[in-house]
Amino acid sequence: MEKLYEEVIKEIELLIRDEYKKPGDKLPSIRTLSERFQCSINTIIKAYSEMEKAHRIYSVPKSGYFLVGGRQIEATTNDGIIDFSSAGPDKWNMPYREYQHCMNQAIELYKEDMFQYSEPLGLSALRFQLSKQLQELQVFAPVERIAVVSGSQQALDIFVSLPFPNEKTEICIEQPTHFSMIESILTRGINAIGIEVTAQGIDLDLLEHIFRERPIKFFYTVSRFQNPTGFSYSNKEKEKIVKLARKYDVYIIEDDYMGDLDTRKKADPMFAYDPSGRVLYTKSFSKVLLPGLRLGVAVLPKHF
Repeated sequence: MEKLYEEVIKEIELLIRDEYKKPGDKLPSIRTLSERFQCSINTIIKAYSEMEKAHRIYSVPKSGYFLVGGRQIEATTNDGIIDFSSAGPDKWNMPYREYQHCMNQAIELYKEDMFQYSEPLGLSALRFQLSKQLQELQVFAPVERIAVVSGSQQALDIFVSLPFPNEKTEICIEQPTHFSMIESILTRGINAIGIEVTAQGIDLDLLEHIFRERPIKFFYTVSRFQNPTGFSYSNKEKEKIVKLARKYDVYIIEDDYMGDLDTRKKADPMFAYDPSGRVLYTKSFSKVLLPGLRLGVAVLPKHF
């Protein structure tokens, strides 16, 4: 025999459907439903509790119950100060409740697999989705060339120490550039050759001179919204840099962690001009997903 609270859950589901409740919408109060269904308050509490366990709804203290899926900002507010000391999303607007329910659902679905070592290149299902998403950025790469990393910085740190097929030893970097990349190079005693980034970009003739005269292993570039100058290369400049890299047997490490912010529909990454392996593409999802999660992706040539 069906329990009373289970009947109430069915009634609530019908209510959600009939009143066109959307993810994130607030549900009727416990007292309102108690009066509507002519049952005790404890029965409604039990029904809501079971729906919350099933990750259909979530509760916000002193606010009520909401449908899972939409963003519900907590009542807590900050002090009005915007911190520009680091590039990160507003922590006050992060969808904490949604992350909590996603984690709960993942534990229910994957159970013990979540707490074991994954495949060397990352979970195959995740790499499959990353392969599809990267296509929107004009990065077309099969699953077997995609590696999941702990933020793009981990990929960059590995590239710095990894021997490359060209057997060269120096690294060319934009100047200024991200301090973490500089630290990775310095801690390994590798010689870095800087090339200045101005409001007009870099001197491509100077870049060719460096490629020709120095044993450059790879050129590290933030091709869009360069850190810290904010400069973005044009498609012509990207294509020219890739041609120079091919001509002088130099690899390119393209850090495209801000590529999602580019509203120019025809703006392509450098990877699009040589997807065969001359350009190693990496990006981080930390800025747009969850900084503490440290999730990134690297697209590697087959021989890597």
